Amino acid sequence: MNKILAILFVFLFVNIFESKAQWRLAGGIDLLSTPFFENVPKYRFGIEANYFVANKFAITGGLEFIEKNMAGSAGFRFYPINPVFIRMRGILKDNSDLAIGMGYAIGLNRNWRLETMGDYFAVSSGFAMRVGLAVKL
Repeated sequence: MNKILAILFVFLFVNIFESKAQWRLAGGIDLLSTPFFENVPKYRFGIEANYFVANKFAITGGLEFIEKNMAGSAGFRFYPINPVFIRMRGILKDNSDLAIGMGYAIGLNRNWRLETMGDYFAVSSGFAMRVGLAVKL
């Protein structure tokens, strides 16, 4: 298993510096998340890096901050019609979850985008709406 991970890492490392693929750094905060009417509101925000391996497909990795806990995330984005995207990511923590969502990216200028998205969390049966900013590196 370690050999497979090492080979994958070397392949990605070489591919990153050899290709002219696009990197995008994004951050967002949940505006609404279930349950909607709690006495103590939850807060959740995250940052992620998107690496476009193809014109319409990006692999993602990042960090999620859920109340007082931090979790990792890994997944992908697919842009069937730019600026609409479909995303799926695993939230990697003690109680791991799978987020499946859809979003829309509004171009602010050549490098900056405003992103709105909704996610359904398959394991915890929750829903969240997020807004954020992304910058092309």
